[in-house]
Amino acid sequence: MGCDGNNQLFPLAFALTDGENVDSWGWFLACIRNRVTQRRGLCVISDHHPGIMTAFADVYLGWSEPNAYHRICMRHLASNFMTHFKDKCLKQLLCKAALETKVEKFNMHMETIERINQDALSWLEAIPFEKWALSHDGGRRYGIMTTNMSEVFNSVLKGARSFPITAFVQLTFYRVNSYFAVRREHGASRLASGEQDTPYVDAKINANVVKTSSHEVVLYDHFQGLFHVKASRGSKKTSFGGRTYCVNLREYGCTCGKTRIYGFPCSHILAACHFRSIDFRSFVQHYYTIQSYFSTWAPLFNPIHNEYEWPPYVGPVIVPTDSMKRVSGG
Repeated sequence: MGCDGNNQLFPLAFALTDGENVDSWGWFLACIRNRVTQRRGLCVISDHHPGIMTAFADVYLGWSEPNAYHRICMRHLASNFMTHFKDKCLKQLLCKAALETKVEKFNMHMETIERINQDALSWLEAIPFEKWALSHDGGRRYGIMTTNMSEVFNSVLKGARSFPITAFVQLTFYRVNSYFAVRREHGASRLASGEQDTPYVDAKINANVVKTSSHEVVLYDHFQGLFHVKASRGSKKTSFGGRTYCVNLREYGCTCGKTRIYGFPCSHILAACHFRSIDFRSFVQHYYTIQSYFSTWAPLFNPIHNEYEWPPYVGPVIVPTDSMKRVSGG
């Protein structure tokens, strides 16, 4: 599964295999590189399954850096962590550290883990921080921390696993086609209406615009686009507001880290842009534009020829007794 510029699920590839193992994962990932995309710099989020890890370590499959960047699902990481340490407090600290966008806050949570359990810290430090911590990610995963999107799509194929193989493939084909058709139409209507960015990123930017009203902006260098932006303290007791952030418009950066992580401007960059009457659109990655959204869903599915019945009849499947073990075992 992938994710489009409107934060919607994008079905990328399906496969039927005899099981989830090293061979099947290696074959599947090789097929994606050969048949689906040769694009460099892809970010793949997964659990720690040995088959996936082996495939990413194989330089001949095309998934090693810089061809691709592997990231670990936070939910699976926390589950593995609990298997070793069985401490809910430590698990919560792990999740907080993983979700932090600022390195200093990440370090704060890691220090707390160290004070509670040195072995827990050592276990986490054995895994490269960029694999699981948002603050060290480098903007590869766009803030997506889990593999939930691939599991959520199972609802689209609900009940299909009980079908015979042919019906299973047909159902997948038709439901994915319907999925594309609806979103293609949405993209076309939004293009026609003159919208620039997807509703998802528009809502995020509008929320950040509201925050800018309480920011104080100080210009340091007009030519470099260097500013200090002071954010007022939030209403929550746990808020870290009141801090000053350095904004560099020329480098598209802010010390809060959010613009690089998510691909659209944080409230501090928006405040600096407003201060100098600069269009903030250049800070929005092209993936979030309506044109990119439409292009994502533009590919067409061709009807299957010589189909006499759809939906296919799915009745009792009679399997000869001597074949039953092979079917149930497969």
